[in-house]
Formats: sequence, C-alpha cells, structure tokens
Amino acid sequence: MMKVLLSFTGILIFLLFPNGLFSIESDPYLKDLLKKIEKPPLDIQPRENLYVRNEIIFGTGHSKAIQENNRAAQLMEKGDYTSAEKILRSALSHAPLFFPFHYNLGLCFIHLNELQRALIHLNKAKNIFPEYAKTYLQIGYIYQRLGNESNAIDSYRKAIETNRKELTALVRIGDIYFNRRQYEMAKKYYEAAVSIDHTLPNGLLGLAKIHFIREKYYKALILLKTIDTTGEYDKSLHYYYAECSFNLQDYHTAYEQYSMLLKHRNDKFFLTHSIVLIKHKLDLTKRFIDR
Repeated sequence: MMKVLLSFTGILIFLLFPNGLFSIESDPYLKDLLKKIEKPPLDIQPRENLYVRNEIIFGTGHSKAIQENNRAAQLMEKGDYTSAEKILRSALSHAPLFFPFHYNLGLCFIHLNELQRALIHLNKAKNIFPEYAKTYLQIGYIYQRLGNESNAIDSYRKAIETNRKELTALVRIGDIYFNRRQYEMAKKYYEAAVSIDHTLPNGLLGLAKIHFIREKYYKALILLKTIDTTGEYDKSLHYYYAECSFNLQDYHTAYEQYSMLLKHRNDKFFLTHSIVLIKHKLDLTKRFIDR
C-alpha cells in the first residue's frame, strides 16, 4: 500500500530525497497514522452557509447570528481580536450552541494569549460539531503552546481521522519533534506529508527547516522557492527564507523577506516571536545593503 501511496509523487520525490524515503516499518506510530489517511475522506464541512478564510469562519445569509459572527470575523482579519471577542461573547448569550461563535472565540483567545479560555471554547465547538477537523488542529496548537505534547499529538491524530486531507496535522507533529531538536523524527513526518501531497506548502517548509538547521542554506532555498504562497501557508516561511538569504549574503532578498514577514503581524508567528527582533534584523540587513 505504501508503494501505491508514494507513486503519486514520482520524479519530484526522487529529486528531493535521492537517498530514499524514511522506512515506516521502523516507526509503528507513523505507520498507523498513515493507515488512517488511506481511508476514504469524510470531507464534511461545518454547514453549507459557512466558509473559512484565513482560519476564520464566516457565514452567508441574513440571520442575526450570521451577521454578528461576520462582524466579529471581519475584525479578526484586521487583527482586532479584543473587539471581536466582546462581540462573540455577547452573541453567545443569544445562541449558545452556534458553532462559529465558539470556534472564532477560541481563535480570538489564542491571539490574545488566553490559552485556557481558548481551549474551553474550542472544546465546546468540537462537541457541537465533531466532524470539523480544523477544530482539532486548533486544540492541538494550544496544547503544543502549553507544552502538553502528548495531548497535542492526540488532537492532530484526531484531525487526520476526521478528514484525511488535513495533512497539516502530520506537519504539526513534525514541528513538535523539530522543536525538541529530534530532527530525524521531524523529517519523517514532513516527508510523510510531502509523499502524499508533493506541493503541500508546510510540508516543504518543514523539510527546508531541516536543511536550514543543518546549515544547508542552498538546499533550504531550493525548497522554499518551490512553495506556492497564493493560498494558505505558514508565514514563518518568510523568516527562514530571509535567514537563509542573509547567511548566503543575499541581503536584498533577505530584506524583502523580513519586510514580507512584518506585513503579517497578526499571524500566529508573532505569538512566539518578537516583532522587535524581526525589525532589528530588517534594519541590520538594510545596513549591509547600504554599505
């Protein structure tokens, strides 16, 4: 079955991994996870009148609940999570079982760094509509931030069980190992994701991060340049792109990438990274350009 799975990637996988892919036989946990991905997808969306943009749930229609949700969602897109949180909390008193209120409120609290409150609302969202896989991704992210990696991995596994297309869950497990500096284990999960979808932005980013940490900057850049950024992707891509370029003394590209990263100040990247530090790196790069 694995041979069939890998056949989707063809020549590109060979070019990325000429020495062969990982062996899942030596990792029963990953083997079990990939079996779940092979099951037919559920592909269940929360409701026909709901849609997702930038992780935020919007709705169509003219009901009061939809209008209140969209008003909050628009504020969330602008980065005003405090105002959005107030709207959603007030709206919940009139519709306590409306799934988007709890899900979006959970996102607000994530960005406000109130992780325990975020967890409460995302768990409620999960209980109201358990078929929506991205809720498990958000819950996993919270556990990851809280340092509860076991629960984080369980949530990511649940995301895959719910919808096999949520390959981000494989990448997130890879990120856990990456943050532990267990780079070979991280690589296995990134490769597993890319073997299923060879264009997966965050899977390719994960492999680029492995090259970066090993100071193989050219190899990292080759992968980073192949990533499609027209859709949703992890904005840390710009950080690694800039860092690789800086180390290779391509200061103009580094400056462009640091600038691009700073355009996404509402992204989760800046919940764990300092805007001041990125600004400092931008200024330092500018000084190298102006020498």
